[in-house]
Amino acid sequence: MEIKRQVIINASADKVWNILGPQYDRVAEWVSTVQVSRSHDSGAVLPHAPISGRVCETDLGPFQETITQYDEGERILAYQAQGEKMPFFVKQLSNHWTVTPLNNSQSRVDMRAEISLLPVFGLMMGPIMRMQMGGILTNATEELKYFAEKGVPHPRKLEADRKHQFIAA
Repeated sequence: MEIKRQVIINASADKVWNILGPQYDRVAEWVSTVQVSRSHDSGAVLPHAPISGRVCETDLGPFQETITQYDEGERILAYQAQGEKMPFFVKQLSNHWTVTPLNNSQSRVDMRAEISLLPVFGLMMGPIMRMQMGGILTNATEELKYFAEKGVPHPRKLEADRKHQFIAA
């Protein structure tokens, strides 16, 4: 299953790429579904990549992500994710981001998530997974746009942080 999203951002491609690429481990600053993110050493670091991967703490538990493609020149980032609480019928989860300059102050971000499901479960759970993941990915691209354009987290991220602080207290 493939889910694609595209967003036009009123910020330079360099600024957007800096958020996605060099600051890859700081995703918790702007994505509402991630409470904490940190780098991890999962092995070899790809050429020019800042780290080999990250761990994202979410409501579904921790997800360990490993960078599988990193190209500063083309502004391409891809990674695979594994989560302890990921449903057993999810064989693989990966994401691919590309930042394309449109002019000096505008860029386009293309995101493509790929989710491999066990065949029988894919038929049954595919539509539900597509709807849930589609919503999460739509929110993530909106939150990236807001963060890149305004320099502060999206209100949805601020609300999610408030809820998690309340729960933790």
